[in-house]
Amino acid sequence: MNTWIKSLDIKVVLAFAAVYIIWGTTYLAIKIGVAEMPPFLMASCRYFIAGIIMLTYCQIKENQIFKTDILKNLLLGSFMLSLGQGILFWAEKYLSSGLTAVFIATLPIAYIIVDRKNWKGYFNSKLTIISIVMGLAGILVLFKDQTSPAETGGTNMQLIASVVVVCSCLCWAAGSIYYKNNSDKSSLFCDVGWQLIGGAIACILISIFADNWATFTFQQVSVQTWSAVFYLAVAGSIIAFTASYYLLSVRPPAIVGTYAYVNPIIAVILGFLVAGESITISQIIGIIIILVAAYLSNKVKFVTA
Repeated sequence: MNTWIKSLDIKVVLAFAAVYIIWGTTYLAIKIGVAEMPPFLMASCRYFIAGIIMLTYCQIKENQIFKTDILKNLLLGSFMLSLGQGILFWAEKYLSSGLTAVFIATLPIAYIIVDRKNWKGYFNSKLTIISIVMGLAGILVLFKDQTSPAETGGTNMQLIASVVVVCSCLCWAAGSIYYKNNSDKSSLFCDVGWQLIGGAIACILISIFADNWATFTFQQVSVQTWSAVFYLAVAGSIIAFTASYYLLSVRPPAIVGTYAYVNPIIAVILGFLVAGESITISQIIGIIIILVAAYLSNKVKFVTA
């Protein structure tokens, strides 16, 4: 027992705790925030606060924040944090936090689709085909609830939001793989800091065109909403985002990717207990199918790594 405890790498354990637990809670925080703030504006505030804190920390630690590839990180951050994550703020205006997290559980499948370099290895395994088919089946089961005749006006937006969330997984997977394959020896914190600033710039530009500012004023934003923004900035963007990059550098992607089927469980439970979000039988079936598909797809990546 003592030998097992000593063998644990505390940094790895804490990093896994961050991506498992913190990212599972961020969906509820987003749901709380978008009730009062335009979604892309809220995303921009989150990334800007987190980016400034991260770069300030790097400067204090004398990490030379201007000696990294700033442009590459700004562009990567603008892509990943707007189309891969910021779009979720908009989607949660039409979807529950738990359901959004379940759709994100298709991320391991998105990694398989995007990672063309390893397609030969992936598709030599029957598990790859099974996981993709199961993932699509689970999504269709969840779509069944989104296309019920109950609220015709809102149903179309729910369906669009569901498709957008699934597509965001492809953008996130593409950005993550690019960073993993093209990262240099610069500071991880500096890279993340500039990526967050890039995400903030992209989301504020999108907000100008996409958000409804006609009836919005910052005076109407409550302490609860600002608390959600700061929680997302510090816990979600600084701690968990950095932890995920760190884990990718020390553990196989298949193991790191297991957060994709832990987060939804936390998000669904929190949404039910805290926000009063309903859970239907078909949603439970869809959740189970997608989580099993995500698990199988991670087994494929582990075998072919």
